[in-house]
Amino acid sequence: MAPEQVVSSAESPVGRGPHDEKLSLGRKLAYGLGDVAHSVGPGTIIPFWYLFFLTDIARLNPALAGLTVLIGGIWDAINDPLVGLLSDRTRTRWGRRRPFLLLGAVPYGATFVLMWLVPPIENQLLLSLYFALIYILFDTAATIVSCPYYALTPELTLDHDERTSLTAYRMFISIIAGLLAAVGFAFILDGAPDERSAFRVMGVFSGAIFVAVTLITFLGTQERPAFQAEPPASPRESLGFVMRNRVWWYTLGMRITSWIPVDVASAVFTYFLIYWIGMRMMEASLVQAVILASGALSLPLVLWMTRRWEKKTAFMLAMGSWALVMIGLLFVPQGARGLVYPIAILVGPGVAAAHALPTAMSADTLDVDELRSGKRQEGVYAGFEVFARLLSTKLVVATIGPILAWSGYVQRAPQQNPQALAAIRFFIAVVPAVILVIAVGLAWRYPLTREEHQDIQRELAQRRAAQADPRFGGS
Repeated sequence: MAPEQVVSSAESPVGRGPHDEKLSLGRKLAYGLGDVAHSVGPGTIIPFWYLFFLTDIARLNPALAGLTVLIGGIWDAINDPLVGLLSDRTRTRWGRRRPFLLLGAVPYGATFVLMWLVPPIENQLLLSLYFALIYILFDTAATIVSCPYYALTPELTLDHDERTSLTAYRMFISIIAGLLAAVGFAFILDGAPDERSAFRVMGVFSGAIFVAVTLITFLGTQERPAFQAEPPASPRESLGFVMRNRVWWYTLGMRITSWIPVDVASAVFTYFLIYWIGMRMMEASLVQAVILASGALSLPLVLWMTRRWEKKTAFMLAMGSWALVMIGLLFVPQGARGLVYPIAILVGPGVAAAHALPTAMSADTLDVDELRSGKRQEGVYAGFEVFARLLSTKLVVATIGPILAWSGYVQRAPQQNPQALAAIRFFIAVVPAVILVIAVGLAWRYPLTREEHQDIQRELAQRRAAQADPRFGGS
C-alpha cells in the first residue's frame, strides 16, 4: 500500500492538505497589516519623497543625494541575504520568522523618524555622510523585519490560489496604507508651519504606526512546526539551491522589472508634477493618492484574471497596458492639470499587478525548491528578493540624482531649464515603458503552470505523509 493511502492529509506534518488551506479573514488581516510599514515607508514615502527631501528640503547637492542613497544599497548586498539565511536557521517557540518581527519593530519605527530630521550641518559632504549613516541604520532595521515577514507567505498556506488570495489581501491593505499616507501627508503639508516641520511630523506619526502593525503581525500569525523541525541546509547548500532554481529567477526578474517603473515614476513624479504640470507639493501628494486608490480598486480585477487565466497571463496584460500609459505621459502638455488625474487612474491596474503577482508566483516556486532539496528555505529567498527590491530602488534614486545635477536642475527654482525638464520627462515616460516591456518578455517565458504546481504539491504532500509515518521511516 502506498504511503499516501495510509496517512491522511489531516495527519501530515503540515496539518492540512495543500488544496484545503483556506485562511480565516482574521489571519489574512493580521498578516496583511504587517505590510503597512513596508508600504508606507520603502514603498510610498521614500521612493516618492526622499530624493526630493534631500535635494529641496535638506538642500543636499543632487549628485551627493544620489550617492547617499547608493551607499545604503551597497549595505543591502550584505544584510538582506544574511538575515534571510539567519531566519532559516532560527529555532524558537515562536517559530523561525516571528521573533525577528518582535526584535525589529521598535528600531524600524525609530530609524524612519530619524530619516526626516535635518541636522544643523552646513558642510555638504558631512551632511551626505550623516544621511547615509541614518539610511544604513534604517535599512538594517527594515531588513530585520521585512525578510522574515515575506518568508511567512509560503508557510501560511500551501494552496496555489489561496496564496494569490492571501497576497491580494496583503496588497490591498498595502495599497490602502500607501493611499492614506499620501492623503495624510498632503494634509500635513497644508497645515504645517513649514515644509521641514511637515516631514518631521510625517516621520514621527509613520514610525509609531510601523511599530504597532509589526507587533500585530507577530501576535496574529503562526508558523508551521514541521517546517521548523527540519534541519536547515548549510549556507553553501542553500545558495546552491537558489542559484539552480530557474523558475524562481523568472519571478525575481518579473519583480524587479515591474517595480523599477514604480520606483522611477515615484522618484521623478514629484519633480514632473511640480515643475512640468505646475502643482504644489500638497497636490502632488494627492495625485499619488489617486494612483494608489486606483491600484487598490484594481486588485479584485487582477485576482479575477489570475483565476480565469494563468498568473503570468494576467501579469503580461497588466504590464503591457501600463507601458502604454507611461508612454502617453510624453504627450501631456506643460501645465495640463486636467490630464494628470485620468492618467493616474489608468496606472492603477499595472501598480496592482506589480504589487501582487510576482509575490504570489514566487511563493509557488519555493515548492519547486522543496521538491529538489527537501528543505523549506523561505528566508534565504526572501533575503534575495528584499535585496533586489531595495537595491533597485536605491540604484534608481542614485542614477536620477546625478542626471538631474548634469541637466542643470536648480533646487526650488520657480522654473527649470529645458534640459532639466527633458530629463524629467524622459525618466517619467520612456524609461518605465521600456522596462515594462522587458517584464512582459520575462513573464512570457515563465514555465510554471497551475497544473504543474498542483502536481508538485501532491508529490510534496505524499512525501510529507510518508516521512510522518513511522512505518515508512518517518519520525
